[in-house]
Amino acid sequence: MRYNGKTRQQFLKELTAHTALLGAASLAPEQSHAGAIRKPPLIPQRPLGNTGRMVGIYSLGAQATVEQVGMKDQAVEIVNRCINLGINYIDTSAVYGQNGTAKKTPEMQGTSERHVGEVMKTRRNEVYLATKTHDRTYDGSMRLLEKSLKNLQTDHIDLWQIHNIKGGGKENIDQIFADDGVLKALQKARDEKIVTHLGITGHADPDPMRTIIERFPFDCALMALNAADKHYNPFIEKLIPTAVEKNMGIIGMKIPARDRIFSNGGIITMKEAMSYTLTLPVSTIIVGLDNIAELEENIRIAQEFKPLSEEEMVAIEDKVKPHHEHLMFYKGLSKWPKGWSGNNV
Repeated sequence: MRYNGKTRQQFLKELTAHTALLGAASLAPEQSHAGAIRKPPLIPQRPLGNTGRMVGIYSLGAQATVEQVGMKDQAVEIVNRCINLGINYIDTSAVYGQNGTAKKTPEMQGTSERHVGEVMKTRRNEVYLATKTHDRTYDGSMRLLEKSLKNLQTDHIDLWQIHNIKGGGKENIDQIFADDGVLKALQKARDEKIVTHLGITGHADPDPMRTIIERFPFDCALMALNAADKHYNPFIEKLIPTAVEKNMGIIGMKIPARDRIFSNGGIITMKEAMSYTLTLPVSTIIVGLDNIAELEENIRIAQEFKPLSEEEMVAIEDKVKPHHEHLMFYKGLSKWPKGWSGNNV
């Protein structure tokens, strides 16, 4: 395949050159201008686009155990341990909440925020906190924001995002930008300093997301990024270059595709999965967790991360190619197997 006349390796080389510009904070102690020794970050850090904030390259996606109804104690333990180990970016949503079954009820929504809020009531200043509205109207989103603030036990949100941008044509985009649309709510909340930064998220289709960030200067974009992306409607080619050009904070999700990337005999390891995405010009990646052991393993991978070569990235892409339809379930290529229980995202 050619990419505007380039080979895949050339395309990746040019794209990942932007990653080098982001840099990564050293884990060694640093000396301040005043001569004092500053405590080093526990996780390498990168700038979150043009927000002025530095975030660890590995962050918490508050799904999996954290969004499970009836698992408050386990969720609180995970969130606290994340912060203790150096995570300073937490992503949740007004809609996150489940009880391990396919059936979800309105009462479950907000479970993740409520569990995170149990920690935020005493540790709010230690993290950059992101949540989302899945409503596309002004009134509905403002009601959700009020609930999110209550659930999270805080008076401000660092990043408020439009949740799950999908395809569906011009009408859906026009709804977001309408006079009574969700973007008006985001702007109002920012003007009133209830939220600081604005973003969009999506995992199904990069095209409408690109259109949206071309129309409005959002601060951040959360998108699905893993080694299978290349093989169907790729965010890496269709959205990342525009987001880089606009100096947005780029957050990667679906890193192990809810553990499917380890199925079929183990396509690739978590180290390969994380290293592949972290070699891209992302500010951070978010991953859901089942338990503390997964967290500690992922922290070690982040601490030891070294960028992959273009040849190594292509080799990983080739490994997952035979399974890409299975891995691209979130883009509509396959349905969840009956009884599927994978949690990590």
